[in-house]
Amino acid sequence: MIYIVEAFVEDYLHVLANVNIIKIFKKVYKDESVTFISPEKHNIQVKKYFNPEQDNISFQIIGNLIIVPTNILSRIFLILSRIYRDFKILRLVFKKCKPGDKVVITHIYFPSLVLLKLVKKMYPKVATFSVIHGDVEYVYYPTTRGQKVVGFFHELMFKISVNNFYYLFLTPTSKQILVETNKIRKDEIFAIELPTFPNKNKFEKIENFSSKILKIGHIGSAGVRKNVQFFYDLASRLSEQISKGDLEFSNVGVLETSIEPFLNSLIKNYVNDEINKPLRREVYDGKISTLHYSIFFYGKNDFILRSSAAFFDAIYYEKPLIVLRNTFFENVFKKEGEIGYLCENLEEMAILINNLIEQGEVYTEKYLSMVQNVKNYKAKLSIDEIASTLKKDLDFNNINN
Repeated sequence: MIYIVEAFVEDYLHVLANVNIIKIFKKVYKDESVTFISPEKHNIQVKKYFNPEQDNISFQIIGNLIIVPTNILSRIFLILSRIYRDFKILRLVFKKCKPGDKVVITHIYFPSLVLLKLVKKMYPKVATFSVIHGDVEYVYYPTTRGQKVVGFFHELMFKISVNNFYYLFLTPTSKQILVETNKIRKDEIFAIELPTFPNKNKFEKIENFSSKILKIGHIGSAGVRKNVQFFYDLASRLSEQISKGDLEFSNVGVLETSIEPFLNSLIKNYVNDEINKPLRREVYDGKISTLHYSIFFYGKNDFILRSSAAFFDAIYYEKPLIVLRNTFFENVFKKEGEIGYLCENLEEMAILINNLIEQGEVYTEKYLSMVQNVKNYKAKLSIDEIASTLKKDLDFNNINN
């Protein structure tokens, strides 16, 4: 039996991520049945992607926390309630385990990372995997007091030694950095790329960009934390091309509060300028499909240790990238070939985009080559490929025995 536990997300977030985690471990351990445990609302969302009897999966719910923090006391009560609920879940799961069973924790409240290690100490024979999310970057790059606290609990977890306990990171670079900085031993860490690809979404494929308007869009949540304010700077540099109808910029996704001061008519959005308004999935899919390029403005150290769902959406919809050079994109381009353009700064971006407009036919062959490279990368991110690679790594370390 494999127990897969989502102990943190209460509703719709991380649904596709957990669906894919289930699928991956089902393929790694083909003869094992799976029990997925999570808060009720999230459980219902994940269950929609499976036929429980056919897929040999059972679903177990835990109560959603309905505490809404309105002041410091209610916030403290919520924190303590989360930790107490996590303790109950962990004890329940590990008590159920028999020899050969495995536990996968896909997400848990950050103070409970330490609790997970302490509970696991009482069950040394149960192989346990903890999926580590992007908050681990706060071990290295915290900028606020809250981030420093999150980083502290991650580092404390790493220091607690427990037999038969393994970390599963969501970017290969994470493994390299954590091992090189002596935070985690090489034999207790594994890494996969976990795309949140939809199951069978059909989308419009663009074979060239000789159409009248060059369409470039930022995908995913738009906020200062992703440097999307640079998009508006770029738009001002290319305002003439936009006003002429040669170029269309758009934000495809939620507009975060931090981006509100920058909003203007040069960049379209599909939420009527409303802040924090969710974009319907069918609109999101449709608008990405019509883009020629996706564009990102990540900072130098962004997404080295964090998986980007928006980036994987660009790959799924086969959109070459226009990005500012950073470590994450340098590594991807080095590994996967030319899947877009790496730019040193906004000025270089503006010059590139102007050239794409004025000399579109000249760039068509290169565009098609980039699209093909993106397709090749996408093929490597199939669940079958990811599961096969993980299984080989686990076998090599004798964890499947």
